[in-house]
Amino acid sequence: MNLFAAAILGPANVHIETFGCTANVGDTLRMRAIMKTAGHKIVEAREADIVIVNTCTVTKRTELNVLKRIKELKVQGKEVVVAGCMAAAQPELVKSILGEDVTMITPRDIYNGYSEEQEHELDFDGVIAVIPIAMGCVGRCTYCIVKQARGDLRSYAPDKLCKAVKSAVDRGAKEIRITAQDCSAYGWDGFGINYPKLPELLELLTAVEGDFRIRVGMMNPFTVIRILDELLDAFETEKIFNFFHVPVQSGSDKVLGDMRRNYKAADFDEIVKTIRKRFKYSTICTDFIVGFPSETEEDFDSSLNLLKTVKPEKVNITRFSPRPATEASKQKDLVEREKKIRSRIFSDVYHRLAFAKNNELVGKELPVLVTEMGKKGGVIGRDISYRTIVIKSDLPLGGTCEVRVKEAKSTYLVGEV
Repeated sequence: MNLFAAAILGPANVHIETFGCTANVGDTLRMRAIMKTAGHKIVEAREADIVIVNTCTVTKRTELNVLKRIKELKVQGKEVVVAGCMAAAQPELVKSILGEDVTMITPRDIYNGYSEEQEHELDFDGVIAVIPIAMGCVGRCTYCIVKQARGDLRSYAPDKLCKAVKSAVDRGAKEIRITAQDCSAYGWDGFGINYPKLPELLELLTAVEGDFRIRVGMMNPFTVIRILDELLDAFETEKIFNFFHVPVQSGSDKVLGDMRRNYKAADFDEIVKTIRKRFKYSTICTDFIVGFPSETEEDFDSSLNLLKTVKPEKVNITRFSPRPATEASKQKDLVEREKKIRSRIFSDVYHRLAFAKNNELVGKELPVLVTEMGKKGGVIGRDISYRTIVIKSDLPLGGTCEVRVKEAKSTYLVGEV
């Protein structure tokens, strides 16, 4: 169902809740813009006539959290519209809770319902704007349900992306998060056959006038290794954070083959070495799936050894959970207790490594861009490598300042002006 065919008639009070990744945040911002253009008012949940739940279903735990929230809203008597990946990949599950007549909006509906004139009009809060550059991917990972929801790669026109950046910067954005399921695949698809690849796109985006920085989103090792030298050339600007999110998923070549990731652990290691040679002060962020069905103790040790060798600054650790209609869901799953043990071991090693790295920065002075309000007062800033720095002072969002690092945690730094 197209977004504008959704049964949201007349001016209504609409609340949108978002689960999942940065791409989902970008979808929410576009839905907010569409709702406002259509004459609806964006409000808090308690004031809403209609609640749009922008769903994620990447793991079983996330799926359960989403379903719990949908049931809560149903009990409260809210009219619920379900958007996002669950609407696309698990519509029958949604209907089992909300009935056959539930309105659902898939990720592609959002963009099909987004007119040419509105293409650069994004809604955002504060000084952070999220701009999707593509939808879908070129991969066929055996465990991934997102492919069912977002399909094959479709890159968005570079001129519209430049307009989106300019519009956001003109309205006060200081941090631009460009996002996709695989940013380094940008331009590889038939839709964008004449489009530039990611390095050229970054050159176009950083040429937009204004004071802002770009955070580049997730890049698959399979695609990034093919453009790595040109990509690092494009990163040689103060307008791009030295932040590289390259999800390896496993340190075992056998498991990577079973996942159909199309690269080897040594490729990831080489990517990291090349990045750090060019950008000594940078953040390597990666993802690991622990407990894949074919993962043996030896395979797990290979992942652990890769973690210890590379020492990424940030790691996202996920326990494998079978997703419906994926190839991996047909394999015999490991017992949950074993997955929990491996996950706990992996997490402990990561936090020790990350703390040691962050602790080296205590006493250093770093230039910081203030981007968010702190949850417990103060503000949150980002340095050039996109490290999170908590500053216990009231500073204006979008401002820059020199911060002395006073304390280190495994996932963030504490600083003072």
